[in-house]
Amino acid sequence: MSTHTFTAILNRPPTDDEQDALFEAGLDDSAVEVGNGTGLLHVDREAATLDDAILSVVRDVERAGFEVTGLKQDDLVPLKTIAERCGRSYESLRLLAAGKRGPGGFPAPLSGEGWSLYSWAAVSTWLGDNVGFPRDVEEYSRTIAAADLMARARLLIAGRPSAWRLPEIFGIGSTRAFVSDDLTEQGPESQVS
Repeated sequence: MSTHTFTAILNRPPTDDEQDALFEAGLDDSAVEVGNGTGLLHVDREAATLDDAILSVVRDVERAGFEVTGLKQDDLVPLKTIAERCGRSYESLRLLAAGKRGPGGFPAPLSGEGWSLYSWAAVSTWLGDNVGFPRDVEEYSRTIAAADLMARARLLIAGRPSAWRLPEIFGIGSTRAFVSDDLTEQGPESQVS
């Protein structure tokens, strides 16, 4: 078992009594942060994998009457931040991104005009494949980014029968596995794949 550290975003800031309920629901390995109308749950969860840790936290949060609306992550970053995270110079990263060094195929920025922002999960994967960046960092980044996107998508499709097939369309699997029972009850059962 390893300890996995991440931050879950709650659907609302918990009151003092609700913080106790979170603790009693099994989140005694977490610290709650409340501010600016949001609730964050800083987690240090022992589990076999990061996936298992995230899943168990989501279940504990739901047992306490909350929803995880995302995982806090800094996925959209400029080249300067990427350079700091991977221990390379800014110029080295700029040349890799421009295709003037390395094998090519550096992930394109996700932003439009102005600042170029890159997906840290995509870039760390490319760095792992092409320049020997540590796989554990890359895997953590990809898992957190994917879990964040899935948590946000789950809330967006809840109660929208027309959207319930989207996970299947994108090859994620059935909506039943993607959306909790509480959320699927908001629409007709026959629409759930």
